Amino acid sequence: MKAGVISRLNDRKALKIAQDIAQYLMNNGVDVELETETALSMENPGGHTDLGEMSPDFMVTVGGDGTILRTVMQMQEPGTPILGVNKGSRGFLTEVHPNYVNDALDRVLTEDYEIERCIKLSSRHLETGKVFPDSLNEVLLASSMPSKAIDVQIKVNGEPLIDIQSDGVMASTPVGSTAYNLSAGGSILHPEINSIILTAISPYSYFRSIVIPHRDIITLELLKPRSEGMVIIDGRDFTATKPPTTIKVQLSEHVARFIRFKPFYERLERRLVFKESK
Repeated sequence: MKAGVISRLNDRKALKIAQDIAQYLMNNGVDVELETETALSMENPGGHTDLGEMSPDFMVTVGGDGTILRTVMQMQEPGTPILGVNKGSRGFLTEVHPNYVNDALDRVLTEDYEIERCIKLSSRHLETGKVFPDSLNEVLLASSMPSKAIDVQIKVNGEPLIDIQSDGVMASTPVGSTAYNLSAGGSILHPEINSIILTAISPYSYFRSIVIPHRDIITLELLKPRSEGMVIIDGRDFTATKPPTTIKVQLSEHVARFIRFKPFYERLERRLVFKESK
């Protein structure tokens, strides 16, 4: 069995936890791949592998949701199971507190866990042909200027839904429904509800949000000739754009897989009231 280990880079405690996890796994006969930036931040002179070239049986992330999003976006095999150790802030996608990580690893090694499969979204710029990275949380078409709204036409399966003026429009997965979507007033979706949620940010309209079937195809068209927009994938990948801009969003063929010991509602409570993992 082979495990990958990646850590938040700007937190010495997280790096120490990642180092301890790697050692614990090796002591239990597991081959360990350290992600390159993690290993260099540890000042570890040993072997390491770039994230895009890692091929473990499962991945352990130490950090918060940002570390997990970076891992999911760059991993060679997008369906590699992920165990998230919470050393971030909210850490909704993470599963265990550092104090209980050895117990969690023991359960992984004895296959005493559930796998949560989470849909992802694929998106591309129709005019330029640019394909964006798959998103685990959301695809966002936003204004490039924080104080300036954009006009967007939303279509679903080629049928016009609404022309809307807002700070932006996002298409979110059930996982992403508890992220930016929630802050923008969108509903929370259970991960077993395979749907996409379309949410407008500060819209000048009665329209706020709509949940659509996950097989539907969405297009977001930037309307104003002189407006400037930004396509943002999971808050990590940024592309500036101008009209003509039409972003096509649909279900990805890839899914993310998370190692789970707890029910969804326990993690949701932690997200809503800002409780630590246990």
